[in-house]
Amino acid sequence: MQPIFEFIDYRKFLSDWYTEKKETSQYFSYRYFAQKIGINSPSFLKSVIDAKRNLTHQMAERFCKALGLGAKEKQYFHALVLFNQAKTLAEKQQYYAALRAMSGIVKESVLSVDQFDYFANWYNPVIRELICLYNFNDDYQKIAMTVKPTIEQSEVRSAIALLLRLKLVEKQKDGLYRQVSSAIVADESITSIAVRSFARTMIDRSKTALDTVDKKNRHISGITMGISKETYDMLTAEIEAFKDRVKTIVNHDSSANRIYQMNLTLFPVSEDIRPVSVSNEGTL
Repeated sequence: MQPIFEFIDYRKFLSDWYTEKKETSQYFSYRYFAQKIGINSPSFLKSVIDAKRNLTHQMAERFCKALGLGAKEKQYFHALVLFNQAKTLAEKQQYYAALRAMSGIVKESVLSVDQFDYFANWYNPVIRELICLYNFNDDYQKIAMTVKPTIEQSEVRSAIALLLRLKLVEKQKDGLYRQVSSAIVADESITSIAVRSFARTMIDRSKTALDTVDKKNRHISGITMGISKETYDMLTAEIEAFKDRVKTIVNHDSSANRIYQMNLTLFPVSEDIRPVSVSNEGTL
């Protein structure tokens, strides 16, 4: 079984640990584990693995003892519990930052999670596009002033260093950067945190643009409509197809001179009225 430091989900760790114990110890069972942690519920461990129960700090302590975790493993397990059970995006980011702070005891393949670094700051993707569009000759001040809204030189320097480290760009002999075709692969839970945070920031940017950018240079519109689940599925497919067409158009643009952000959203602004209809005998 792989070390705990290679897990980003404590429930998956517990599942793998239990499976290994069952394969190597004939007597091992959920009931036996419950006895080891001092509770009367023989299905408690299974409920935790199946995400039907959470762990309190005190119960996590009991688990660590029953699992035979060392000091560093115990520290990591507690951090995982907090991360996986966090209820808000802000909490998840806070606890994930704690996991990253333990990078000295964790394999690089786990905590190098490229999406988190790349999307941690909204301007990283912007700078990636910008420095591959024009040769700034590493004039960080000029790049910082070109980004809208402007950022600090130190932020530009850090962003470029990150892009180079993640091999998302490479610097050519003429000083211009070139985008490297490199997939960013990471655990789904981390991807979700990073992308949600990035999307939230960019949606905020679009609200600001509504008041600060001339209408000739921005397009912000929306449609309020009543649709079924089947139509929703059709629309999401159309959006994905549209994004593919946008990529094709952009890839054939040989005279690009500005970086744009396009946000596409489709979300409910009411509850499902079918249960309401049933409870009111077909009347709304």
